Amino acid sequence: MSANKLYCAIGEEATRGTAESSTVGFIPLTSSAFPSYEPSDERRGEFRGEESSLGDIAMRRLSQKWSWPMEFNFFTEAGSTAGMVGTLLKHFFGKATSAQNGSTGQYYHMLYPVYNPYDASNLGTKALTNNMNASEGDTVKNNAWEGGRISSLTFTQEVGQLLKVSAQFMGQKKVASGTAIATPTFPAENLRCDYADLTCYYGTITRTGTAPNYTDFLFGSATSFCPDNYTLTIENGLTDNLQLCGADYPTKSNYGKFKATLSFKIDYTDPASGFSSVDELNAWYAANSQTNFFFHYDTGTTAGTGDNHQLYIDLPVMQRMGGSPEFSLETDPSITLNYEADFDTATTEYLVGIMLKNTASAV
Repeated sequence: MSANKLYCAIGEEATRGTAESSTVGFIPLTSSAFPSYEPSDERRGEFRGEESSLGDIAMRRLSQKWSWPMEFNFFTEAGSTAGMVGTLLKHFFGKATSAQNGSTGQYYHMLYPVYNPYDASNLGTKALTNNMNASEGDTVKNNAWEGGRISSLTFTQEVGQLLKVSAQFMGQKKVASGTAIATPTFPAENLRCDYADLTCYYGTITRTGTAPNYTDFLFGSATSFCPDNYTLTIENGLTDNLQLCGADYPTKSNYGKFKATLSFKIDYTDPASGFSSVDELNAWYAANSQTNFFFHYDTGTTAGTGDNHQLYIDLPVMQRMGGSPEFSLETDPSITLNYEADFDTATTEYLVGIMLKNTASAV
């Protein structure tokens, strides 16, 4: 058989529509799908004296765009350009605040939604290039999909599994295939986030620094709990639009309203202390009410002299949206609880906050 290679390298474009295939971060994919090319090809519908009953004779392309549900296991860094994982998150939220911890040496990157993501102080004119390198027979070619932006992120954690992320991309156009990006370098295995690295919390979270640009999180006053899984979906309402500006691809991106939804499965029980799924359901029955959650991954791999590669997901105000207990003759009862995030104006000043700790000085 012929060669069968496929790998992805993400580059950050200084100006949207100018593909970046040199400074890239390699991210292992869990889905082999290429981006979906979505041209608008229409048959020429004009009376031009032809015998129309014999068939159409011409077609024209009016527009082009692409979309791609990028699926990958979460690493705290990318390969080669380490900060590219954080760059992906930054292009979803619109902003990242990065700094180095002077005492422990690692870098932290705080990300949260902003209302003006394409302001010069945030993303400006930047975008992402998805460089899909794939075998064409025995030769590997790079297929660059430029002008990429991200409209949603879904984090999924199952027991016994790695943390999986799906990032929904949209973009402008495909560049003609060219020379492969040689020698792909992927992140080290010990930088993966998985179920054994995770602690789930609710209750009092200690946030260091000034909102929303926190510098650390501590959990000494929080309570841990143990669900069977969780799924967190965050959306920014992004749309990508054509304009009358001489281009046949989207040139104007508009953010909508950020929102986040969380669900997790857990035993349906009311313990003497700790998290009570029965209390959560009863609180929803009784009235509109809120709680909070925090997901913390610590890989155990040092990123400086005194701290590790870590991922923090802060959900400060979560509206209870109920659930339905599931009873079975074979197993203990369980319930899938559902929540929707609110913007926290009183404390954190964000709907959802994410922090990465790693060795990358910038994202």
